[in-house]
Amino acid sequence: MSPLSILTAATRRAWDDYMSVLLLSAAWLLAQVLVIPGPPATAALFTMARDSYDGTYWSAPDAWAAFRREFWPAWRWGLPNLLVIGVGLYNVSVYWNVPGVWAGLRWVWVVVLLVWIGLNLFYWPFNLAAADRSWRNTYANCVRFWLLHPLTAAVLLVVALVVGVAAVSTLLPVVLGAAFWLALVAETAVRRSLENEGLGEEHSSPNP
Repeated sequence: MSPLSILTAATRRAWDDYMSVLLLSAAWLLAQVLVIPGPPATAALFTMARDSYDGTYWSAPDAWAAFRREFWPAWRWGLPNLLVIGVGLYNVSVYWNVPGVWAGLRWVWVVVLLVWIGLNLFYWPFNLAAADRSWRNTYANCVRFWLLHPLTAAVLLVVALVVGVAAVSTLLPVVLGAAFWLALVAETAVRRSLENEGLGEEHSSPNP
């Protein structure tokens, strides 16, 4: 799969719903600040990105319905993420200026964080597409995606990290709808992978 083709397709679809994308990205950013609605807002963001990929019209009530429906599944995903990312960032900060052999630990934790973020970039597209939406099955699919498309996955991860860093300092999720765009990038990559394997129809709808 071509990363450029995926990025282009996601940009085109996001542009088609530009105003809705801006509003949803702004709501997503607010939800992250408030913490408690953060994970379900992320799930709702990816659900709407899935609809955009399918060319399905969506609106605020649809996003709210997805938020409510995915609240507890999202927190079952969110709690391990808070733990892993929190512990990872803490250890990176602790070992960042430590001299000698111990300094190598900072790079171990940097790698751990990159691997974890790389898997979670594709978590929700696989979770929403699968009949088995268990935590274990979803991460197994994420690992498989990386094994099948290592170059594409790596390029998309780098793009996500660059946009994420820019978003922290420029409020890019609000200005350009970057949060939704990244969700749509991940959705496009996963859907193309499933379609290439002939699994698009089988995985097209999650359990009700």
